[in-house]
Order: sequence, then C-alpha cells, then structure tokens
Amino acid sequence: MSNISGQMEEIKALISSDSKANRSFGYSTFLHFQEQSSDSPPSIQALIQSSRCLLNLIDSDIHHEDEEIAAQALKCLGYMIYHPSLIAAIPAEDVKLLLESLAKLITVTKMKSVCNLGVWCISMQQFDTPLLAACFDTLLPAVVHALDNPSGSLSTTFEAMQAVAKLTAQMSEMMRESAHLWAPPIYRRLLSIDKRERDMSERCLLKIKSTILPAPISLSKAIIEDMRKNLLMGMKDLLDKGMKVQTVQAWGWFISFLGSGALKNRHLVNDMLKVLEQTFSDHNPQVQIASLVAWQGLIDALVHPQILSCKRNASQRLQTSSGKSSELMLNGFSKSLKLTMIPLIGIISSKCDISVLSSCLNTWCYLLHKLDTSINSPSVIKVVLDPMFQEILKMGPDSKSIQLWNFCLDLLEDCISAKCSDLISDPKDQVNLRLSARIIIPGFGRYSWKQYPIKWLPWDLNQLDFHLKMIAIIITHVATATVSPECKKTARDAAVRIFRSVLKGVQMEFRNPLNNYDNIMFCLNRIFSFTKKVGEDASSEGVGDLFNTSLSLIEAAVDELEPSIMESPLYKVALDINYVGTLDSVNRSKVPHQCSFMDMVSPMVYLTVLYLTLVVQLAINTPEMELILQRLQSFYKSVLSFDDPLESFLASVGLLYGHMGFKYMEICMAMVTCLNDYINGMEDLSLFKTDSDNAFYRAICHLLSYPFILFSCSEKDLALLNSGDALKESFVLSERKLEQAIEIWKSLYVSVCAAFFKLSATNTLGGDLCAMLNSCLDENGSIFRYNSELGLCYKDLEFSCISFTGNVLVCILEQKLTSDTGESGKECGVCNESSGIINILEFSSRVMKFLYINMAKEPALGIVNSRVFSALTRFICRLHSKQDILSFFEIISGSLLQWLSHQDIKDEHVKDQLGILWAEILDSIRRSQPLLTFDSSFLKLQAPLLEKTLDHRNTSISDETIIFWNSTYGKQTNLEYPQNLLHVLHKLSRIGRISLYNRSKSLVARCSTLENDTGTSAASAPRCCKITATQNRSSKRVELTEEGMIAAVNQKDKPPLNSKRKRVELTEHQKEVRRAQQGRERDCNGHGPGIRTYTGLDFSQGNEDSQDSQDIRKP
Repeated sequence: MSNISGQMEEIKALISSDSKANRSFGYSTFLHFQEQSSDSPPSIQALIQSSRCLLNLIDSDIHHEDEEIAAQALKCLGYMIYHPSLIAAIPAEDVKLLLESLAKLITVTKMKSVCNLGVWCISMQQFDTPLLAACFDTLLPAVVHALDNPSGSLSTTFEAMQAVAKLTAQMSEMMRESAHLWAPPIYRRLLSIDKRERDMSERCLLKIKSTILPAPISLSKAIIEDMRKNLLMGMKDLLDKGMKVQTVQAWGWFISFLGSGALKNRHLVNDMLKVLEQTFSDHNPQVQIASLVAWQGLIDALVHPQILSCKRNASQRLQTSSGKSSELMLNGFSKSLKLTMIPLIGIISSKCDISVLSSCLNTWCYLLHKLDTSINSPSVIKVVLDPMFQEILKMGPDSKSIQLWNFCLDLLEDCISAKCSDLISDPKDQVNLRLSARIIIPGFGRYSWKQYPIKWLPWDLNQLDFHLKMIAIIITHVATATVSPECKKTARDAAVRIFRSVLKGVQMEFRNPLNNYDNIMFCLNRIFSFTKKVGEDASSEGVGDLFNTSLSLIEAAVDELEPSIMESPLYKVALDINYVGTLDSVNRSKVPHQCSFMDMVSPMVYLTVLYLTLVVQLAINTPEMELILQRLQSFYKSVLSFDDPLESFLASVGLLYGHMGFKYMEICMAMVTCLNDYINGMEDLSLFKTDSDNAFYRAICHLLSYPFILFSCSEKDLALLNSGDALKESFVLSERKLEQAIEIWKSLYVSVCAAFFKLSATNTLGGDLCAMLNSCLDENGSIFRYNSELGLCYKDLEFSCISFTGNVLVCILEQKLTSDTGESGKECGVCNESSGIINILEFSSRVMKFLYINMAKEPALGIVNSRVFSALTRFICRLHSKQDILSFFEIISGSLLQWLSHQDIKDEHVKDQLGILWAEILDSIRRSQPLLTFDSSFLKLQAPLLEKTLDHRNTSISDETIIFWNSTYGKQTNLEYPQNLLHVLHKLSRIGRISLYNRSKSLVARCSTLENDTGTSAASAPRCCKITATQNRSSKRVELTEEGMIAAVNQKDKPPLNSKRKRVELTEHQKEVRRAQQGRERDCNGHGPGIRTYTGLDFSQGNEDSQDSQDIRKP
C-alpha cells in the first residue's frame, strides 16, 4: 500500500511540474496506473483519495496550449469520470466545473484531437442524470458544435454522435425536447456522398430512434424546413446519381421525423412519395427491399400509439354498423392507413422475388405492431388485415411461398385464438401478446429474423365473416386441380384447424349469458351457410380433398359447438340445402319424419342432413368409399351421443328413404351399426314405449325395413339402374359382405328386443316390422318372382337379396321365441293378434314362396332354406293352443304346399329339415289344446297337403303322414273324402298302409242287432245303396241304406213324410268354427289353389241337405 501511495505522490509531482517533459511523463505514468488499477482495489482506493487533487490538475491541463499534454489530460479525465467508484467520490460542484470546462474546451479549441477527446469524455462519463441536467444547457451547444464539425474531422463527428447517444440514454426527455437542435446535423449527413458519414448517422439514429420517434413537433418543423430548402433536392440529386438504396434509406428517416407534421403538410409528403414511386417499381430487389424498409418511416409518421389507444366497449356487438366510423378514424386516419397499404398490397400481389415479398410482409407486420390494440378495430381489419391475408393466402402452400403462407396462417391463428385466452376484468390487460409475427428475410447466405409483438384482443362476432372468408380462400387451393396433392393436404389441414379455432371462439359467445338471441342466430346462420357452400361445391366433384374437407368442417362443428344450442328447439334454422330440394318425392305416409326443403330444423338436424346429403351423392364404387363409410359411422355416433338425438335420427332415416338404390345399403348399415351401439348404451328406455306417437320406435322399424324397400323396388327403378353398371358395381355383395350386412341388421334387431325385455314391455317389434315388410313386398315384389328382370341381369344381387331376407326371417322367429319365453317365464303357448303373430307368419309364408321360386336357380340357397325350416320347426314346437296352431297351419299351408309338391329337392339337408318341419306340424295338430276335431271339414283343409305327403317320395314325410292319418282320420266315421284324395287313399288302402273306417260293416252289425229285436220282418226288407251328389264337385256322399228293415223298425218313431225336418243343434266345436268364420272371413281367403280354411266351413246342419247347401268358396 505504501508503494501505491508513493506512486500517486510521484504522479502528482510530475503533473504539477512546470516542465512539459515531466508533465507529459507524469500523464503517461498516470494513464498506465489507471489501466493497471482496474483489477486492483488498493489502486482504486488510492485514486479515490487523490481524486480531487488530480481533477484540479487535469482540469487545468486540458486547456494547455500543448496539444500533447491536453490530449493526455483528457484521456486521464475520461477514465476518472467513467469509473463508478471514482465518480462517487467527486463532489457535485466539482462535476459541474468539469462539465462546464469540457463544454468550453470543445467549443473554443482549434485542435482536432483535443476537440475529439473532449467530446469523447462526454460520451464516456457516467455521472448521474441530475448532475448532467444541471449542466445540460452548457453541454448541448458543445455537442452540437462538434456535430457541425467546423474542422471537417470525421472522428469529431463520430465522437459527437456517440455523445448524443450517451446523453439521450441519460436524459431522454430533455434530449427529445431539444432534438430540433442536435438532430438536423445528424440526419443531413444521410445524404452525404461519403459512405462513412451516412453509416455513422444511421447507426446513431438507430440508437436514439425510440427516444425521438414519434418525432416531437419542434423536430417536425425543423425537418419540414430542411426538406423544403435542400433535403428534397438532395434526395433527387442522389437518386440521379444512381444511389437509389441510399436515397430511400434517408427518405425513411426523413418521413419518420415528419411525425404528425406529415398530416398537416400533405403536399410535401406527396412530393416525397414521388421519390419512392420510382424505387418501388425498380426491378432491382435490393432497391425494392430498401424502399419497403423506408416505408416503415411513413408508418412511424402516420401511426401514433398514444393517439390510437383502443377503448374497447365490451357491450359493442353486432348492432354496431360496420360502416360507422370509430374514433380511430378521426383526422384522416383511415386515409393514412390506406396510403400505407397501397405499395404493400401492390408488391405482395406481384410476381416479385421472394426476398422482396418477405420484406413486404415484414413491413406489414411492423404496421400491425405500431397499430397497437387498434388492430382489433373492424375498420382497421378491413383496411390492413383483409387485403394482405387475401393476397398471401391466395399464393397457396407451394415451395416458393410456403414460408409466407405458414407465417400468415400462424398470424391468423393467433388473431383467432385470442378469443379463447383467459380474459381479465381490466380491458387493458385483455391483450394477447404474440411474438409470432416473424418473417424470414433472405440475406447474404443467411436468414435474419425480426419479431414484432402484436396485441390481439378477443374478437367480437362482427369479425366472424372475416375469419370465414379467410378460411374459404384457403379451401380454394383444395379445390384447384393443378395444385399438388401435398399442397392440397396442407391447405385442407390448415382450413380445418383454423375453422376449429373460430368455432371455439363462437362457443365462448354461446356460453356467454349476456349474449342475445340475434347474436346466436347470426353465428349459426353464418357458420351453416359457410359449411353448406363448401359442401355443395364438394358434392359436384365427388370424392376428393374438397369432399373430405367439407366432411371435416361439419365434424368440427358438431364437436365444438355448444350442445345445448345445437339441440335447442329455440334456435331453428332453415334447411336451405339445395340437394334436399331436388330429391324425388316420397310417400310421406310411410316416412312421416322426412325433412323438406326450407323446413325449420334444429342446428343438429341441419348438420346431420348436410353430412348425409354429401355421402349419399357419392359413387359408391370409389376406392375411398370404405374410408368415407368409416367417417360416416364415426360422425353418426357423435350425433347419437348428444342428449336428445331423436330429431336428428328421424331426419336421417327420412333422408335415407329419399334414396331408393342398392348403393345406399352400406350407408344404411353404417347407420344401423351406430344406432345399435347407441341403444346398447341407453339408460332411459322410455323411447321404446310402443304407443301410436312413438316416432323413435317407428323410425327404427323404417330403418330395419329399408333393405326390403330396395329389394322390392319397382320395375321402373330397375330399368333406370339397368341403364348403366352402377347397380352391378354398387351392391353385388360377396359372401363376406352379405354376412356382415345380416349380422349388423340382426345386432340392431336383437338390441331393440333386449330393450323391450329390460323395459318389461310386450315385444311388438317383430309383428310391427313384419307388417311393414309384408306391405312393401305386396306392393312390388318383382325382384323375387321367377325370371325377374333383376335375376336375369344381376343374378348375384338377386341371390344376396333372397338370402338376406331368409336370414332376417330366422332372426325374427328366434327373437320372437326368446322374448315370449322371457315375458312369461316359461315356454310360450299363446300367440295372439296383438303380439303380431299373424304378421310374422304371413311374412314367413312370403319368404318360403320366394325361396321356393328361386330354389332351382340358386342351389346355394340351400343353407338359407334349411335355416328357415329349422326356425319354423322350433317355432311350431312352442305352440300348444288350438287357435295358434290353426293360425300357423292356415297361413303357412299355401307356401308349404309348394315345397311339399316338389318331389326332387336335391339338397339333402333341405329335404331333412322340410321333413322335420312337416312332422312337427302334424304333431302340433294332434297335441293342440283343446283337441281338434278331425272331421270332413278339417280334412278338406288338409286335403291338398295330404294329397302330396301321403305318398311322398321322401319316406320320412310319407311315413309321418301315414302315421298321422291312421291316428286321426283313420279312426273317424262319417267322413267325406275330397275328390283329390280318392286316388291316393285308394292306392294306400289297397296295400294296407292306411286305415279306412268300414261304414258298411258297422251298419250291418248294427242292423243285425236290430233284427234280433224286431223279428223276421226286418230281414226280408230289401237292402240298397244310395249315392247322393253334393254341391261340392270334389266330393260325393256314399250311404248304405236298409230301407225296408230300418223303416219297419223305426216306423213308430218316424214322423210323417210331409212334415218338416227338425234342425239338429250345433256341437260346441261347430259353434266355435262358426264364430271364427264370421270374424276372420277376410283373413282366410286366398291361401293357394285348392285350399280353403277350416274356419270357412259351416256346420249348421247334421244332415246332408243343410251341409251340402253351404257354399264352399273357391280360392
């Protein structure tokens, strides 16, 4: 320490010496000591202790006439007033003296080096702002003097500009107010021929830009005066010399310094704009980029954040007219914005180099940044955002513009996502700062990045149209044929992503309890109009990127929008989908829930119908159809997952019924699959109450009936389909697809039956469904007739339809047995009208006929035939009541006769099942409760079947029939044998296989008994045989008479011949048949040739006259 103190004393002695050499050596030694003391606290402490003495000596020597001593003293002074520890030890009064001394030195010295070092000391000092402010009026003239640089030294200019930057950092407000004094010497050098001067000036201005911009009025006035005197002319001269880049760089600063004065001096601004008119149109990219950078100066002049503070009114909604000027457009602000946008729009829409486009986008982002929160104003969006977004998005995501495209998408997403940011009560804090406004500007072998924070506020609904408009522009690239598949996919993903962001914002509006009805309807109508427009454009192109985009938009709407709004009956929208209006009319009595064009429907129904109209218009044979059906299934699951999907389900079934074509079968199956999953997950089963107003239950029946509507389509429809290959290619089901279709159908049917069981309700599904199926098959069953047009043209399709129908019948029968067993807790034996047994049996009869008609053409139907016969066998096994068995026999007998009449069935399994079915039918007839009466009337009903089965080639059938005969009719007396049975009965009785009751032997035996009682007179009575023809041509009455003997025996008891015969009382069985006949006459008609129902017979009399008088109706 003593050594350091000794050095300091020695330095003081040398500096205070009168010898120039000693002084010079002393300052050299002092300067070296200062350099060494930076890392030595003891040295710093020694300097602090000696600082006052040293500063007095230095202050005296900076004015020394010797340039070397003055320069050395200034260098040492610079260190003393730079080091923080030393500055703290300098008293305030000494600081003031030093600064005044420096200012005087700079102003009066003639030595360049001394002036430079004096200004350097000002740039190096670290004094506190109050100390500097006290001397500001002294320092500033000295700095301005140095800037004017009367000696013409570049170093002096450089040091002066450094001093300006230093003082601006320390006293920004005072420097800003005095900018008109010190700024002109700096900005004038921007037009210098010397590059070094221009560069120094620009570097200085960049450092102090934040302080002087926006320019104060005093500076604006100064530059306006300068501009009129020489700057405007200087720019023109520089431009004439070919220095275009340098000219526009200076132009940018000049226009920035005009500030608010630019609005008041439009003529001057117009003269300045003529300079950039030449450079914007220049073919040199560097000149154009420089012009765009300079254009930011005009933005600084015209856009002032303190004026444009956005006072957002939270209550301002859609009722505000879009054409109404806001406070931001006062004082020509709108015109100023339009002016700033003119060259930007012109360049971005031109075919400039990508670097120019990037620079243009960067300048635009600077404008967005300068607009502050006013960027969210609708009027600003219209002028600033809308045109640029349009032009950039129109470029498309190709390799040249992909960076601009991605940047624009990011910016748009930031704008939209601000709606979903967390909102704070203070409007000033409701700002979503996004540092996403980035643009890559190609430079010399590298990229430079610029970032500008843009203050997005949560947007109002009046910006919804703008967002949808931008999405529509993106989608145009999806629909353009010349765009590459990769670019189409990029555009599609971007459109859907941004659309979802918009929907999230709309969702927040929906959840806002303060939002009114008109706003909600405005949102719904705008969104639906947009999705409809995209969908209708896509439907004309078929499967492709645009089609997939359309589906994605609808899926997004269903996913994102508020369910309480989508299903609410309050918010009805018009079903203005053009395709709905073009659909062919459908019988509305069959599908009462079909929607019509311009019906008022819920938002959910609208989107569901729109989605389905897109899918049904596709060509079903396209390779993408499998994926489309998967998407449909996923979408429909989403629809059914809503709290109340009934209306959407009804509308979708109604729409499906508007399309009668085999190609829609897979769409139907997709809907069936989703409905099945929905029903399996249902907790509230009240929808399955089968009252007359249950639209859900009826719609399920219609959906299950849809395949059969297709199967029974008219000849006209087949002719239309036959005109091309659409039918052949759309629904020629392979064995795998056929199995899938029937399994899907069965799964839904079983689920509905299970729902009835859980609800403990009577399962009427089978009966109600079969009633529909019978109706549609009766109206037109052309597909199932022999040699049908469809069968001749599309044999595989005909087989698929019949096979499908047969398997459906099996499912219905099995579920009927299961449900009836479940309902009663034991095997069922009662099938009545209300349970739908008649409808099920009639459908069974029709299916058996269809299977028989096509048996010879399609041997592969044998499996289906066996299943049907097996199901019917199990069904008849469960029947025990007399009425059930009679109903079964009456309805099935016609179709059964066709099968039993066919003696050459080649499929052994079918033959076996048919025999089992017939045996079970015969067994059920014998076991009925109460027992059936096997009399002549019932024999007439069974006669056609017995004719074919008593002597059938299939021994299992004939044997069972003979056993049945012998156990029933073979034991009966007083039978009338129908004419068609006489031959087979004759044959079988002669070989002893069947029993015929011998009435003649019985009568002789009876007469012999009477003879023993009455004497020989009876034995002498002549015997005769009386044959009486009845009114029924198919039968005769054969009666043996013993007129003489019997007449003699009964003469006493017989009334006179001319008396009227007494009517015999009807038996209980005959009364029962009479009642059935009167109530079911229509049901028993028309069941096949030679067949008449048992209940159609009349047992009014016991004698032949009354019996023969009954007219047995022909079938």
